[in-house]
Amino acid sequence: MKPDWLDTKEYPFKSKFLELEAGKMHYIDEGEGHPIVMIHGTPSWSFAYRNLIKLLSKKYRCVALDLIGFGLSDKPKDWSYKPRAHAANFEQLMEHLGLTNITLLVHDFGAPIGLAYAIKYPEKVRSIVMLNTWTWSLSNHHVFSKASKYLVGPLGKFLHSKLNLTTDELVHELFGQESNMPEKLKAQYTHALGDPDETVSSLACARELVGVSKWYDELWKERKKIQDIPTLILWGERDKLVRIEALQRWKKFFHECYVLHFEDSGHFLMEEHADEVAQYVSNFIKEEDKKKEKTLHNT
Repeated sequence: MKPDWLDTKEYPFKSKFLELEAGKMHYIDEGEGHPIVMIHGTPSWSFAYRNLIKLLSKKYRCVALDLIGFGLSDKPKDWSYKPRAHAANFEQLMEHLGLTNITLLVHDFGAPIGLAYAIKYPEKVRSIVMLNTWTWSLSNHHVFSKASKYLVGPLGKFLHSKLNLTTDELVHELFGQESNMPEKLKAQYTHALGDPDETVSSLACARELVGVSKWYDELWKERKKIQDIPTLILWGERDKLVRIEALQRWKKFFHECYVLHFEDSGHFLMEEHADEVAQYVSNFIKEEDKKKEKTLHNT
């Protein structure tokens, strides 16, 4: 049963659930064809991809999940919520759906979860699309204070600095750059976090984005397994959370990497430029199809 606060005109998809040890994981599975699997960031949910799904599901199979603790998934109080646990849940969803030849579309905190899967099963991931993200430990980064040096990633540092805000205030800060975003849309993010009057410190994502540098370092050591996967990077240059230095690192990382800059956009490209993002993703998949057909023809 869908919650009363959900705007079904904005999010008109059929809800599906996978029963996990942690609880019920919500996901949507729309369209047919080449599978595009979308993993959201923190503290967000699959609602962020709604406009991409509406456009891309006309030609492709679009799968978007809500990580446990987010969106329409269960929010157990006694579960780990650490990135490694989220990655294990994502792997179970992929096994349940039996997907291969996947395009992973990741944003923010969704990247390490998705790339952990790609590192473990590179033969199942055909291509990657990245939107403003990182996948490495920042425990030694010079901008971190001694008290917060173990917070992982820009979102961890951001959340740590906002622990006394209510969830409603947090959403307004996160989407501050999207000045034209209607309040009714911001409310969809606020309600999905739970009680709007709760402080950020009560959120699982704020509690558990700490002490996981070891896991990030483990992923980074295995990165060579995915360096040859064709990758499209779409980057909002006005992002105040994930800086342009992260993009420079990604450009050096992948052997076959295509980068498109959005000079007037911030952290949430899928909210600001869904039409353009969908078109770039579609063109990228088509080009990879042509390369694959040419390779098969020449063998």
